[in-house]
Amino acid sequence: MIRLDISSIPEGCSHEELEEDSSELDITLEGGRLASPLTASLDITRNGDEIFLTGRASVKVVFECARCLEEYTCVLQSPVELVVVVKDDAGEEGACEGQENLMQVPSGSKYADLTDEIRSELLVRMPIKPLCRDTCKGLCPECGANLNLEKCSCKQVSADSRWNALNSLKKDQH
Repeated sequence: MIRLDISSIPEGCSHEELEEDSSELDITLEGGRLASPLTASLDITRNGDEIFLTGRASVKVVFECARCLEEYTCVLQSPVELVVVVKDDAGEEGACEGQENLMQVPSGSKYADLTDEIRSELLVRMPIKPLCRDTCKGLCPECGANLNLEKCSCKQVSADSRWNALNSLKKDQH
């Protein structure tokens, strides 16, 4: 659980650095894995029972490139923008129900659990097709050589002649 100790946050502005094991996010990646602790840097403004959080959460992820199948590491970062409202009736339906970036916690709570908000922001930023770089050449379809590292000696297969009419249209546009 990624917890923020709301009981110790003073009135006015302050700053918190959080670090938790990335397993707390409970994210399973196909073709990747979380490789570092999750860190969150939060600027906090408390105004009575309202706590405004802005900042950034980040975690290192090791992906397998979808073209060349080599592993590469990148840092996923997501913004954190959240208002925590401490209320006596936080469990009941209220005017804040369904509003984005709003979390209600019961008065007397020591912590606010930020896990779901941070997890959802990071998941949105996960690449659908992870690439080690935009110019990745991938693997040779004939011999399987990594074309980023070597030039293979396979003969280039000519394109299907049925596409010639469309290819000529493409050439005319340039």
